[in-house]
Amino acid sequence: MNKQNFVGVDTHKDTLACYKQGVFKEFKTTQKGFQDALHWAGKAKWAVEGAYCFGRPFSAFLIKNGVDVYEVNPLLTKTWRGALAVSNPKNDYGDAKVISLFAETSNLQKVSLETIKLKEKITARESLIKQKTEITNSLKMLFLTRGETLSFKKFTTKKAIKWLDNNGDMIVKIKVKVLKEVLLGIEEIEEEIKKSLPKKAEKLKQLKGVSDITAAIIYTETKGKLYTAAKLASYAGVSPVEKSSGRTTRHRNNKAGNRQLNSVFYRLSIMQMRFDEKGKAYFEKKLSEGKSKRHARKCLSRQLVNLVFKLLVD
Repeated sequence: MNKQNFVGVDTHKDTLACYKQGVFKEFKTTQKGFQDALHWAGKAKWAVEGAYCFGRPFSAFLIKNGVDVYEVNPLLTKTWRGALAVSNPKNDYGDAKVISLFAETSNLQKVSLETIKLKEKITARESLIKQKTEITNSLKMLFLTRGETLSFKKFTTKKAIKWLDNNGDMIVKIKVKVLKEVLLGIEEIEEEIKKSLPKKAEKLKQLKGVSDITAAIIYTETKGKLYTAAKLASYAGVSPVEKSSGRTTRHRNNKAGNRQLNSVFYRLSIMQMRFDEKGKAYFEKKLSEGKSKRHARKCLSRQLVNLVFKLLVD
């Protein structure tokens, strides 16, 4: 097996399930819980599943305290559990144990504090985007219930903001005041994301349709999970799943995987088939082979996964 130098961690929203050298213990995801976990494990390397998700605050705490932290792909944990026959029932103890036992055998990537900070900025932007949507929807509903017809459809343009700002209604003024603050926050955080974009992520902008934000999302969501292009496609939910019976072989959409990445590759495939010469040519080639537009677009998404993988590992 291995020297068991790793502490295996299965992270959750409220708890950290930790395993080291035959001992299993759970800690709360609080500052005190983080300190207790570090004190319990002593000087060791940490293999954390979900280091950029639920385990992000804990990973940042460990790195700041001079500890090496490595990202564990959940798909790896599943494979390791099958190797030890720790599959039924699935529990935190089994996951933490196999992570600790097998971490040494895999080429895991170190968790980067810079990537954690970039992920935090992306999460903050998503929260602001959600607030913007809620405010604009509430304004639309307000004018709709009043039976008022507006000369604009989009509430975030300069023309719309100016008109709403000059509206004498108190409710509208309050909502617009908050909306302007949210829009300013989105603008500022997008500028920060652009400044802190790593060189590898910058390379992704070579592809048509990849902006700074898209590049940052792809980079952070694939960090520590780049093994092969096929595995990346499976992780992003781009590759189809076989659904066969007898002599009939069928495939269906992959509804698992990282849905954020899946959404990114969907949008990229639309951009490529419309505005990129090579992407459009590939799409039309698939159509000429008798494939439907939907199937052809999915084939294009799979090719985009290969391009993204090549750019990130080059």
